[in-house]
Amino acid sequence: MINQFILVIMSFVLSMVLKPQVEVVGQVLGLPGLFSWIVPTLIVLICVWKIGSEKWNFGDLLASFVLIVLILLYYYQDVSQIFLECSRIMLGVCLGAIVVTAANAGKK
Repeated sequence: MINQFILVIMSFVLSMVLKPQVEVVGQVLGLPGLFSWIVPTLIVLICVWKIGSEKWNFGDLLASFVLIVLILLYYYQDVSQIFLECSRIMLGVCLGAIVVTAANAGKK
C-alpha cells in the first residue's frame, strides 16, 4: 500500500512536470482546456495505482496496455496508427504466449 502511494505521488509530480506533453494526449482525445491535462493524468494515476499493487492479475495487464496506448497517442497523435501499433503489440504477446506454452509442453 505504501508503494502504491509513493508511485502515485511520483507519477503526479511527473505529470505536472510534463504538463505540455500530457496536454497533447488530452487534445488528441478531443478534450478542451484544463481537461486535456486532468483526464490523462487521472487515467495514468489509476493505472499506476493498479500496477503498484502486490497481487498481479489481468487488471495489471490491462492497466499496462492503457499506459502503452497513452504513450503511443503522444508519439503518433493519430488513432488509426495506434490501432496498427496495438495490433503489433498483441501479435507479439500472442507469439510469446505460444512460445512459452510450447516450452512448458516440451518439459512434460
